[in-house]
Amino acid sequence: MFRKYLLIGAVFVILALIAACTQATVTPEVVVQTVVVKETVPVEVEKKVEVVVTKVVEKEVEKVVTVEVEVEKEVTVIKTVEVEKEVPVVETVEVVKIVTVEVQVTPTPTLEPTADRTHPKVREVLSQITLVQHHYDPDTKLTSFTCASKGQGLNGVKVDSRGPRFVGPNAADFDLWGVAALFKVSPDGRIELVPQQSGGKFVDPDGIEHNSFTLEQALELFASDDAKWLGTHGEAGRIGECDPQYKTPTPTS
Repeated sequence: MFRKYLLIGAVFVILALIAACTQATVTPEVVVQTVVVKETVPVEVEKKVEVVVTKVVEKEVEKVVTVEVEVEKEVTVIKTVEVEKEVPVVETVEVVKIVTVEVQVTPTPTLEPTADRTHPKVREVLSQITLVQHHYDPDTKLTSFTCASKGQGLNGVKVDSRGPRFVGPNAADFDLWGVAALFKVSPDGRIELVPQQSGGKFVDPDGIEHNSFTLEQALELFASDDAKWLGTHGEAGRIGECDPQYKTPTPTS
């Protein structure tokens, strides 16, 4: 009988220890249940007969149940708020600036055809015709003459630093397409063929007007017989003494 009570006490002690060890920081929910334990206890009798006694023991067992509890927690929420704000707008304006740049352009000179210096008419103009200089007086509207080249053509005309010289044949005139012509010798040595009449123009067979021709162009015109000398050597002309071939007439008695 003593062993029976001892066994029951041991069960309660074990249950108490289990309850103490299973305590947690979380507040447990204690559930009290009534458990029916069927236990077979051997009983000694005097007759040494082993009797099995079945006893129903009622005991209270504390069952520890861990329950997860949802805890409300304050959470910081970052919320993006669209705010209307007036932003200054910088307007880009395209400005077109026109800059006029004055550029000095040197034209590429066009190579002129070189006249054939061996042509008889060309040699005559350059080195044989006697030339005189024309001096026009705007007040009297008269023209006077001085000797410029004695039978040496244009090669015998000297440059005058004071201004251009207008020279033509001593005898008769140079003619180009029906217009009397003179050679203009500039202080820089440049020579051009120009109309004898101030403000005049040359009109070619195609009807194109020309104010002047360069020396090379003029010599080409003499070679092609477009330009002509209408006189001959030895004539008295404007100044007979200027022409070496001129012979002073012998006075008759």
